[in-house]
Amino acid sequence: MATTISNRLTRKLNIEHPIISAPMAFAAGGALASAVSAAGGLGLIGGGYGESVWLDEQFEIAGGNRVGVGFITWSLQRSPFLLTQVLKRRPAAVMLSFGDPRPFVDEIRRAGTLLICQCQTTGHIRDAMEVGADVVVAQGAEAGGHGALRGTLSLVPEAADLLAAHSPDSLLVAAGGIADGRGLAAALMLGADGSARRPA
Repeated sequence: MATTISNRLTRKLNIEHPIISAPMAFAAGGALASAVSAAGGLGLIGGGYGESVWLDEQFEIAGGNRVGVGFITWSLQRSPFLLTQVLKRRPAAVMLSFGDPRPFVDEIRRAGTLLICQCQTTGHIRDAMEVGADVVVAQGAEAGGHGALRGTLSLVPEAADLLAAHSPDSLLVAAGGIADGRGLAAALMLGADGSARRPA
C-alpha cells in the first residue's frame, strides 16, 4: 500500500499526495492531467499560450475527471476569453504564471475556483499574496530555467518565511528539480506544503 501524506495542501485540494503536475504548455494534456489526479495528485492541463480548440479537446480527453489548468498569464491577456471558456469546465484550480494575475483574479473567484500563482521571485510572491492566492508555487531555475535568478532550494525557504509572516493561509508548493520522494521530502523540510513537478 502506498504511503500517503496528509497536510494542508492535500486537505485544501482534496488529494492524497501533496503533488501537482506542472501545466507544461501543450505537453500536459488531458490524459496526463487525468492520470495524475487518478494517482492521488492534482493534474493540470497546460493551457500555455492559449489555443481554444486544443483546450476543449484536452478537457474532453480528461473525461470529466477532476483536473485543473495553467496559463502563461501575459499570453492570456491577449485572449482573456480562454479563461471564461475553461472556467465553464469547472476546473479544480487555475494556475497563472509569468505575469500579473490581477486582471483574472475576480473571474476565477466568482467561479469558485482555487487560484494558484507560480512565482519566480520574491516580488512575484508579494503580488500573489496581495491577490490572495490559495497556493503559491515557488519556481526555481531548475524548472527548465524559468526561475533563472534563483535556485529552488534558496527560494522555497524565503517564500515560506514570507507567507508565514504575511499570508499564513496561502499554501506553498516548490517547483524545480524535484523528481522523486527525496526531493519532495526536502521541499517539505524547507517549509513547502508540497511540490509541483513534471511527471517522468
